[in-house]
Amino acid sequence: MVEGPGCTLNGEKIRSRIQKGQIVKGVRGSMFTTKGFEQERNNAIQRLKGCQYTGVDTLGKELFLYFAPKALRIHFGMNGSMRINGTERKHGGGGSCSVPVLEIYLANDTLRFFDSMVELRLSDDCEKRVQALQFLDVCSPAFIPSRSAEAARRHGGRMLCDVLLDQAVMPGVGNIIKNEALFDAGLHPAVKVDQLSDEQLHHLVKVTRDFTLLFYKCRKSGSALCTHYKVYKRPRCGCCSGAVTVCRLGDNSRMTYFCERCQRRDPGSVHISRLPVRNTLIGWVNSRGAANENVAKREEEDWTCHLCTLFNRPTTKSCEACLTPRAPVHKEDTSVQSSTNLVLYPCNAFTKPREERKLNWRSAFGTSTLLFSDLSEVPELSRGGTPASSSQPCKKMRIDGGPSNKLGAHTRAGIEPGPSSPCTPPSCVSHGRPALLRVVHKDGDNKGRRFYACSLPREAKCDFFEWADLHFPSCHHGKRCVMRTVLKLGPNNGRDFYSCSFRKGKQCNYFQWAEDGPGVSPNPARLPTSI
Repeated sequence: MVEGPGCTLNGEKIRSRIQKGQIVKGVRGSMFTTKGFEQERNNAIQRLKGCQYTGVDTLGKELFLYFAPKALRIHFGMNGSMRINGTERKHGGGGSCSVPVLEIYLANDTLRFFDSMVELRLSDDCEKRVQALQFLDVCSPAFIPSRSAEAARRHGGRMLCDVLLDQAVMPGVGNIIKNEALFDAGLHPAVKVDQLSDEQLHHLVKVTRDFTLLFYKCRKSGSALCTHYKVYKRPRCGCCSGAVTVCRLGDNSRMTYFCERCQRRDPGSVHISRLPVRNTLIGWVNSRGAANENVAKREEEDWTCHLCTLFNRPTTKSCEACLTPRAPVHKEDTSVQSSTNLVLYPCNAFTKPREERKLNWRSAFGTSTLLFSDLSEVPELSRGGTPASSSQPCKKMRIDGGPSNKLGAHTRAGIEPGPSSPCTPPSCVSHGRPALLRVVHKDGDNKGRRFYACSLPREAKCDFFEWADLHFPSCHHGKRCVMRTVLKLGPNNGRDFYSCSFRKGKQCNYFQWAEDGPGVSPNPARLPTSI
């Protein structure tokens, strides 16, 4: 899902690269709806010809393009993207050869939108909507936390996981922000708004805004947002290393990730002062501010005691361990050029790692640092399958904190590992590396099947391939079963089972728990009541 930060960045690109006042030369689209133009539905899109482009606005996940009296509302959906003049690479689930759903030919520029929903509206209606809800938009510089808390309080009987995703309450919040914000607030997704105190509700709004800013900064700089995930699509909690619960929860049964240890069902047991603090941005970074607005001053940075090497918070004047006074900050060090990597809270250096990765352990009497360096080069494969020399540096392999490579392989493949997942993945013949578990997404008979492939980057990977479901049983149709996971909260949550691979309505009643093994008849007493 393209959430609020992604839509905001698309609006900024259009605003900076498309000059206002251009005349629309032509419009072409395939998925187009109208609102307020029902009588001229058939040729409404063509009535944009000759109109003048006057600007762009964003509100949460919505983008509005204004053309004099008319406007286009664009929602990027799950995998939507755009191109300006064909110079930007297409990102999305449709692939680089996808047909655009909308093409706008201006006098000097061309706009193309992919995998998006487009609607023709009146400009006045769109402007009124933006003005009415901009104070609730978590991606807007005009965001007012108190108004957002008041809007959430009016939905007292609903669960937090539903209220956060309600675009009338907090426009711009998507599933990623929802899960990470609830974790930062220490609240279970099923908690009702009425159960929260005013302080807890305002804190929830604050951490939602904070993670949204982190989301925005990562997307704008091109750094990996997944390194900041604590529970979203993680097998284990990033704080306590406990198992992350995955379920479908709420009115729309959206995928929800939470930690049973860190997120409490009873808000009365949650103390805001004791919650772990995420290193994130402070304040809204926008182009209207000063040039060094996103640069931290020395007195705002964590400082290290020169005696015991303890990391101390910016507000402390003396070391918390040995009481050594903080060294004075020289005036010449307080002004930092914007070209440096020193940003507010330096744990987030929004740059991609190149040759090394550091892991720091902070203790009361010192800090230990582990340095992982990768100086190897990519072994380029020749036609014969033997490695050859290559000038391109090797891509960084993901370092997982799990106990084995199995966990990392499942996580990288986007699959939640279950208790019956293969314990030892096979190794590719050419490199001897543990293979990655992947899923077939292409339409056809094999869609949804799991397979193992080489774990190296695309330019260096070999042709290793092996089906991961060869040991799966067959259903009553004689077809190979698929492995699914119980996503409903209950005693069976997270358990894997085999079922018919056909769609709903054509499935047979075959069912078997995965831990029972292939060829073993399921025990009726162990069948789940709901899945």
